[in-house]
Amino acid sequence: MLTVMASVAKRVMSAAEFERAYLGKRAELWRGEVREYMPADWQHGRTSATIGAAIGLHSQQHALGEAFAAGTGFIVRTPAGESVLAPDTAFIRKERLSPDLPDEGFCPIAPDLVVEVLSPSETLAAAHEKAREWLAGGATLVWLIDPKRRVVEVWRREGLTQTLGDDDTLSGEEVLPGFAFPVRELWG
Repeated sequence: MLTVMASVAKRVMSAAEFERAYLGKRAELWRGEVREYMPADWQHGRTSATIGAAIGLHSQQHALGEAFAAGTGFIVRTPAGESVLAPDTAFIRKERLSPDLPDEGFCPIAPDLVVEVLSPSETLAAAHEKAREWLAGGATLVWLIDPKRRVVEVWRREGLTQTLGDDDTLSGEEVLPGFAFPVRELWG
């Protein structure tokens, strides 16, 4: 007897289709595949707010560009596909912000700085894959904040370049000049 296995091809969704169907919902588009997610826990939210507020204040005080809150969707295009990702915090330098940006919808510009706070359910391997995706899509700097291990991984285009602990300071480098934030202040 011959057994025939049917395979169902997954439908790949474009960023525009995803925006029409999912704008305002808790989901990301990963290389054409929709991934829904649950809200974050309170510690994740506190850590995200702490670093986001610091980035936003520094950016505003020095007129460096725009900071974006958690949940903002950014269209990320890589050779592997089109994604819409929502980091915990993001920053785009003012010289990259175009007056021609649409009034609504996902941001078509990849952030210069992306901050991702690992959720308790997220694996380090998944976070690393996302950091590589951000960098391949145009980000310059990615900070992976891991509250469980109390470390921040600093990723640049060449990959993971540095792991910072409580005695270290996050630097905005050329992306966010003058920004310095003690890692230990992330933990409350």
